[in-house]
Amino acid sequence: MKDAIPTKKTYHSEEEIPLFLTVEDVANVLKISTSFAYHLFYEKDFPAIKLGSRRIVHKEKLFKWLEEREKHCGNDNLIFNSTCLYS
Repeated sequence: MKDAIPTKKTYHSEEEIPLFLTVEDVANVLKISTSFAYHLFYEKDFPAIKLGSRRIVHKEKLFKWLEEREKHCGNDNLIFNSTCLYS
């Protein structure tokens, strides 16, 4: 029997998003690659916590972090390494 291929989870409302998100969850919520989500989790100001060998982020802290980045960079800019990508 073959292993099931994981599918991307689509969230239709904020209530459907888990309280704690994994790298894969963040990638799905933000519609970014898993690779880029991993980079975010290792940013020094990203609110991830280490739980054993896993890194997770609380949903509300993720949203607050995004709001802070939006204020800093504007609506149309992404943030990486504490700077705006498109400014």
